[in-house]
Amino acid sequence: MFTKTKLMISVAAALGTACAAPAMAQYPTHHEGVVYFDPSPAPLKAYTYTASVRLGPSTSKRMLEGEFRFPLFSAPPSVSVQIISSIGAVPMQVKTLKILEIHGISGPVETQIVVEAETIADAPAGGFYYANLVLTGVPVKPPAKSDSAQLLH
Repeated sequence: MFTKTKLMISVAAALGTACAAPAMAQYPTHHEGVVYFDPSPAPLKAYTYTASVRLGPSTSKRMLEGEFRFPLFSAPPSVSVQIISSIGAVPMQVKTLKILEIHGISGPVETQIVVEAETIADAPAGGFYYANLVLTGVPVKPPAKSDSAQLLH
């Protein structure tokens, strides 16, 4: 009976991996562009943006990171991040949130946000992890109606 149980678990794991591969192909990794949803108007000329990116390798086995790029804001935006993981993955928490202005030839052109997450337990990250981000801020140039923007890395 123990052998049958091990066999069934092995078959279930193989099927789960095979079924998850096509589904994961539709989600970008942190090296690809991610489209954020159309911003929603908020009070005082602010807009709320939402986006999600798959976290990828960082400098440590316990750390993962993801990058977002948004329009330039007139003041630092308010940012909220949630880490989502696959079933059975080691739990993670946000360790660092960096908000930087990307400069071009004529000055700042966009806002870069880098999310670094680390495992809660002293174990390497395992599984799939996503950072869901909600940002509220006053963009220097208000967004056009019904235009989605491309987050580039």
